[in-house]
Amino acid sequence: MLRQLIFCLALVCFSAGVSCAVEMGESDVSRIMKKAREDAKNIKMNLPVNRYQKDGMKAAERTSKLFHSPEFQERIQCEQQRLEKEVFADFTKPWKKKARQTAIEQKGRGGNLAANEKVYLFISSSIPDETVHAYIVDLDKVADPNVSLVMRGFVGGIAMARAKKGQSYFSRILKKELDCPRTQTPCERYQVPIILKSSLFTKYGITRVPAVAYEHDDNSFLIQGDAGLDYLLEKINREAKSTGLASLIKKIRGTM
Repeated sequence: MLRQLIFCLALVCFSAGVSCAVEMGESDVSRIMKKAREDAKNIKMNLPVNRYQKDGMKAAERTSKLFHSPEFQERIQCEQQRLEKEVFADFTKPWKKKARQTAIEQKGRGGNLAANEKVYLFISSSIPDETVHAYIVDLDKVADPNVSLVMRGFVGGIAMARAKKGQSYFSRILKKELDCPRTQTPCERYQVPIILKSSLFTKYGITRVPAVAYEHDDNSFLIQGDAGLDYLLEKINREAKSTGLASLIKKIRGTM
């Protein structure tokens, strides 16, 4: 009996002690939180002055201006084309071919030449930009994989040191608007491939440009002279009698 009484008294004291401790703990927390809020109102933090701020802003502005300049954007596009051709060609050819074929089908531009027919349009940077641009517009209308625009090599020669000048030339003549102004927004460009292959000049004996060569199996026809692509093809087709060439001519003239 005595033992039970002692146990009950201890339990009451223990319960009272816990309750007091809890109350004191809550009071302390409230007081500390209140003081923290008051201190936060009175504390003022002074951050050190960034002495490089002006120089940093100037450097950022210069970088932004350079990146968005037409010259730099053209260099980016040329570098993208170079990487696509030299590094990722094996990966991009299949889907590019499929995408181009899809675009052709959507626009009703199915290829007109047979698999054993080829047309090569030879040009050089000595031809006025307006003339070359007119040819590119016609090739875009045709959109036939067997019709190619051919140059002997890079502008000014085939040396790699002159590649940059050549890239600038290609970027210029492929503009959809030849006089597109230099702005932060890159000009739209035609996706007409340009082949650099001097061996084709030798094969067809090209002595002056523009020139057009048509090949059908073992037969080939050549015409040289400054004239529209449709006229040059028409002259060739007077002898070649190709229904594919006839269709190309109609496409260029918008009569098909």
